[in-house]
Amino acid sequence: MRKHRSTKRAPAGAGPADTGPKERHQHGDVIELEETMQAGLRRARNRTQAIIDRYLLRRQISERQFDAGTKLYRQWRASGTQVSVTGRYGPRLGHSPERSEYQIDMRRRVDAALRDVGSQLSAVLIHVCLCDLPAREWAIGAGGAPQAGIVVLRLALDALAHHYEKSKRIARSVVDPREVAALEK
Repeated sequence: MRKHRSTKRAPAGAGPADTGPKERHQHGDVIELEETMQAGLRRARNRTQAIIDRYLLRRQISERQFDAGTKLYRQWRASGTQVSVTGRYGPRLGHSPERSEYQIDMRRRVDAALRDVGSQLSAVLIHVCLCDLPAREWAIGAGGAPQAGIVVLRLALDALAHHYEKSKRIARSVVDPREVAALEK
């Protein structure tokens, strides 16, 4: 005699969905189900790639603060200072990697932003925006209350946003010497 296997059936109307492992949903990520090209098949899409995305979706930081944090991250990535996870196939000469002018400029901008924010607030920016770690962990590591982490992050992001706004005003006020020469004629 053959044994019959019991099969679990999906409820009527619920098509198959690729929602990922159940462990993925335990980390506070915002997972949205979206339709695919196949009829009735849905897939999960993670809408929170970084910790700062989660803070914005939870309304713990403002759009202005979010924009400042992501701008700092983009400049840091463009500077090429993060650790490379892939090997190089070409010959490597010396111990320092060669950087382009653009990368050097981006590194200067990151350094200027962190310097303008101050050493005490720049620590939380590095921890959250660049290393993608929670503000709560930074506060615990700094010897403070865990709830203080998000408050200090907000202060740091406000200072960073102010720095970028100030830099933008300065960049607009710089006059091209050729324009001055043309006006003098």
